[in-house]
Order: sequence, then structure tokens, then C-alpha cells
Amino acid sequence: MIDLFLFIGLMISMGAFIHIHKQSLKAEVQKPVKKSINWYPLIIISKSQLRQAGFQINKILLSMYCFKMAAAFCGYTAIEISGYELSITATSILCVLCFFMPDIWFLFRKGQRKQQINNSLEFFLSVLLVYMRAGFSLERAFSLAVDHGLSKKHPLYKELKLFLFELSAGKERELAFNSLFERTDVTGLKKLANLMLIGSKLGTPLIQAVESQLESFALKKNILLAKKVNKKALHTTFPIILICFPMFLVLVFFPAALQVMNVLKMLVEVL
Repeated sequence: MIDLFLFIGLMISMGAFIHIHKQSLKAEVQKPVKKSINWYPLIIISKSQLRQAGFQINKILLSMYCFKMAAAFCGYTAIEISGYELSITATSILCVLCFFMPDIWFLFRKGQRKQQINNSLEFFLSVLLVYMRAGFSLERAFSLAVDHGLSKKHPLYKELKLFLFELSAGKERELAFNSLFERTDVTGLKKLANLMLIGSKLGTPLIQAVESQLESFALKKNILLAKKVNKKALHTTFPIILICFPMFLVLVFFPAALQVMNVLKMLVEVL
């Protein structure tokens, strides 16, 4: 019977996970909202953090609760099957940990998604700069760079598509950029938005904003490379010392010691 309960729990958790994973994102055009709820009961990750992980909580709320309950149920069933006799307190603690494990997975997914966007942002800006230099407008250059510079499965592609949809729907450029930053939590996009907004207000070419952002990316890359080179140098110093010090003893001190021994023998013979 316990095996059947474990199978049911696994099926429910798998179904909820697949439903959560397959949810597509829709454009979040600004709408009049009376009250925005950022936290939900029994969920330790906020609505904004879930959005930065690539999910909209209003679409997965029921599936998420089912996923959490199924995880706790599977944890309890696994404890019963294992045969270990645990106290009620220990069993309750383990079940609570299993209940909140999906939240930890969402946090891990958030960090992984943010890293993917950071890794592709420099290449996207390079493609965007090419189209802007060709004379296209900002929106058109963004659209072409997204279509030809990013894969459709990439999270940056989806977020920039939402950004373009918001602009085409009449959302102000500043609000669209702020929404893009809130959905991704990537500082590079925030800096790019600030540079473009300041450039558009002052009348300076937007190409300079993209170029300055690319220069900052190149500077960060050079700094990271320099740090890695210095770490490698420190890591290789100790093995070099272990290898060279015995050779130094053999090549320098051993001949000198032989000469000292020969001199001492000669002194003994003379005396």
C-alpha cells in the first residue's frame, strides 16, 4: 500500500512539474491593478523572484501547491519505506524540508536563468549595434537583433520579445525598460536602459550608449581574465616549488657538500 502511495505522489509531483515547466510567458502590458500580491502563503519565494525564474505565479499557483504537497508526501512515504524508526519531530522536519524543496529549485532556476542572460547579453548588444549603425530605428534594430542573434528557446529572446510587444502596445519606453529589468534582475540591462533613456532625453546618439555598454562588458571580461590568470599562477607556484627545490638541493648543495667533505679529508690526512 505504501508503494502505491509513493507511486501516486510521484505521479502528482511529475504532473505538476511538467505543467509548471511548460507554461509560456505572456506580455505584461501595464494594466490598472488594485493591489499587487508579492507573497503567497506557504511559499518562501516571492512573485517577482518566480517571474525572474521564468514563471508567472498566477498560471502555476495550483500546480505549485500540488507539487509541494506531493514532495512532502513522497518524503514521508520514502521514510516509511526505508525502515528507519525516526521520532515524530524528525519526521515532521524532514517532511517540511521536502515541502519547501520546490521553492529551492525555483531559486536555483532563477540564478541559472540570470546567468544565461548575462552570458548572451554581450553578443546581443554586438548584433544590435550592427543594425543601429545600418540606420534602423531602436525598435526595429531590437527586433532584428532578437530574431537573428538569439535562439527562440533562450530566456533573453523571450524577455526581449515581451519588451518589444509592450512598446508596440503603447507602453512608455522607460516603463518597458524598468519592467524588463524587474523580470530579469540583470544589471547589464538596467545600465543599458539608463544610458538609452539619458541619451534620448539629451539628444545624443543611442549608438554611443550601446558602445559604452559593450566597452564595460569588455573591461569586466579583461578583469575576470586577469583574476583567473593570477589564480592559475598562484596554483602553479606550489607544485613548481615542490619540483624545483629538490633539484636545487641536488645541483647546488650536494656538490658544495662534496667539496667540503674532500677538504675535511685532506685536513685529516695532513694532521
